[in-house]
Amino acid sequence: MTYPVLETERLILRQLTSNDAEDLFEYFSLDEVMEYYDLETFRTLEDAQKIIRHFNTEFEKGKGFRWALELKSEKKVIGTCGYHNWFPDHSRAEIGYELNPKFWRNSYMKEAILPILIYGFESMRLHRVDAFIDPSNISSEKLLQSLNFKEEGTLRDYFFEKGKFVDAKIFGLINE
Repeated sequence: MTYPVLETERLILRQLTSNDAEDLFEYFSLDEVMEYYDLETFRTLEDAQKIIRHFNTEFEKGKGFRWALELKSEKKVIGTCGYHNWFPDHSRAEIGYELNPKFWRNSYMKEAILPILIYGFESMRLHRVDAFIDPSNISSEKLLQSLNFKEEGTLRDYFFEKGKFVDAKIFGLINE
């Protein structure tokens, strides 16, 4: 399967390559980005290379897609977004995303997620997209609500991250 390339007004959504490691390290090395992420803050460029390999291996195994969000004007990767925990037999997947803080509050993630949702519903034949967020991640909650995801509840002590159990709010979007 060829990796799908999607395009918006300001972004090219494409497969990550090893050349993107420095751009990813720039923001994955920030505690403010990793606060709600299930990984430790990156300490080396090799950490960025590892996550790129992980995302691409998941694609090769048919388990998901993780697009690089390349800013057209700068030819710079400013974030990633995509699907993981993809269950084709159940027509559902989970969406995840992160963005370099230099580009927060400019609607880049909403711009990226819209074509990814269309791709998921049309090409992946998804019926449902899930999103799990930390209950204190208000920015992510507002983003999901703006995309018509519905809050479905809080799962107590649902994930074990960074040495402790954490709650997860679940949001869902149904292709109706």
